[in-house]
Amino acid sequence: MTDDARRSDRARIARPRRRTRTRVITVAGLLAVVLAVVLGVRALSLAAAQDRYDAAAAAFRAEQNAAVQTVTDGESALDAAIATLETSAGKVLTEQPRTDLAAAIDTATSTLSAAAQELSAAETTADASVVTSTLFESGAGVRDSAQALSAVDFAAAAGVDGIATDLAAPVAAVGQAMAEWQAEQDRILAARYTNNVHAIGWNPELDQCIGSVDVTAHYDNVPTIAEHWSCGGKDFPDDAGTIITLTGVHAGTYRVDGIVAMLSASRHGTADVPRGYDLLYQTCQNGQSATMSFTALTRLP
Repeated sequence: MTDDARRSDRARIARPRRRTRTRVITVAGLLAVVLAVVLGVRALSLAAAQDRYDAAAAAFRAEQNAAVQTVTDGESALDAAIATLETSAGKVLTEQPRTDLAAAIDTATSTLSAAAQELSAAETTADASVVTSTLFESGAGVRDSAQALSAVDFAAAAGVDGIATDLAAPVAAVGQAMAEWQAEQDRILAARYTNNVHAIGWNPELDQCIGSVDVTAHYDNVPTIAEHWSCGGKDFPDDAGTIITLTGVHAGTYRVDGIVAMLSASRHGTADVPRGYDLLYQTCQNGQSATMSFTALTRLP
């Protein structure tokens, strides 16, 4: 074969190869254009979805923050009501105001519990709505998340808004009941028998006739106060259950437990003085040493 023939054959082989490469380049170019268009459309769709999500998220957070503040205010009102109920125990003349307040507290507690569950569920929804976009994400997931956030309802939290108002009346009623109780205690205290133990000693102090005297040292160290009958002994209450106040030595509130012994100075000694009581009050009935009464006193908190 001549050289010209061989060159002609190579030319015929090369031309189809060049046409194949041209077609490949053309197809690749078309694919690139199509991909660019698709990605552009998806990017626009995703951007729109993201805008919708951002708006839904902002609205959700605003509503959530308002709901949290409402619940927080309700919890503060509830805490104050509970504190009032606790501090009023034993300090009202009738239990009805406290009973009413306890019922209102139970209702408020249930309402707040529902609101707390609602807030927890809302936060779970918010956490689940976070979507990571990919190259080929068209925005469907983001739109679903936006819809989920928009669907969250804070109705239970909104119901908490009236808790402070609902608790105000029963709290005020208990406060008034406590004030009435205190007024009664003040009246009782003002009317209560009071005895001033003015000194520690014996006859010289007793003869001063200005109050009781601690005579413990003269009664074998049995805690005892004494007073002449004519100086106030006749006025000292001996009815069991009577509440009295002592000032000075042995100051405090005491319950009278009644006369526990009647001794005679001529027939009895200090060994006969009754033991086991917080304090004894001794006076000579009708001024007679043959009838020395000992009244037991129990110190109260």
